[in-house]
Amino acid sequence: MKWIPLCLVSMALLASCNNGKNQGEETEAADIPMEQVGKQPVGQTIIPGSDSSGAVLEVAEDAYDFGTVKEGEKVTHEFNFTNTGNSPLIISNVQASCGCTTPEYSKNPIAPGEQGLVKVVFNSAGQVGKQHKMITVTSNAASKHTQLHLRGEVEK
Repeated sequence: MKWIPLCLVSMALLASCNNGKNQGEETEAADIPMEQVGKQPVGQTIIPGSDSSGAVLEVAEDAYDFGTVKEGEKVTHEFNFTNTGNSPLIISNVQASCGCTTPEYSKNPIAPGEQGLVKVVFNSAGQVGKQHKMITVTSNAASKHTQLHLRGEVEK
C-alpha cells in the first residue's frame, strides 16, 4: 500500500516535466515574427530578433532645423537615405509625432545602393514657440525604426 502513493507522485512529476518541455517549444515558435513564418528556406534557422533581410537604411542627415518662421507658414523638407545593405529595403510606415506634420515616402522597394526619400510638410498654424517634431520610419532594415527630427521656432 505504501508504494501506490509513491508511484502516483512519481508519475505526476514525470508528467509535469514533459509538459514543461512542450510549453518551452511552443514559446520558441511563438517568438518568430509572423512575417518570417513559412518564408525561410528549408534548413535555415531564424533567431528571433535577428535581421535576415540584409537591408540597411542610412540617412544622410536625420535632423533638419528650419530656423524661425511666421505662424501659418508651411515648411517642407526631404530626408534622403540610401539602402547600403544587400537586400531590398521596404518602408512599411512613416509616422509623425503630431498631425501638423505630414510625411510622404518612397513606397516601392529600394534596391541595394539606391536612394529614397521621406518628404515632410510642417504646418505651423497654431504651433507658436520652439518646435521639435519626430518622424518615425518603420522598415525591414537591420534597425527597424529610424527617427528623423524637424526643429525650429514659430513666431506670431
